[in-house]
Amino acid sequence: MTSVVPGNAVTYTIVVTNAGPNAVTGASVADSFPAGLTGVTWSAAATGGATGFTAAGSGNISNTVNLPVGSTITYTVHATVALTAQAC
Repeated sequence: MTSVVPGNAVTYTIVVTNAGPNAVTGASVADSFPAGLTGVTWSAAATGGATGFTAAGSGNISNTVNLPVGSTITYTVHATVALTAQAC
């Protein structure tokens, strides 16, 4: 388990992979960030021919993607833990 401190930056990744056996067209990829994270920005990179994703953005992630078998999209998220965030 990783601990974070209010006011500090945090970075994490979200990995979307298609292990097969079939290609996927029109898959939804979404992540809604909690209010305890502020200044959320993210970038995305793909391998294996994945398409349809947004390369960078801020706030929540909402993409409709196409994933050939063996492809991956990696989202790297950067945010700050709000000073008012409380442990759960």
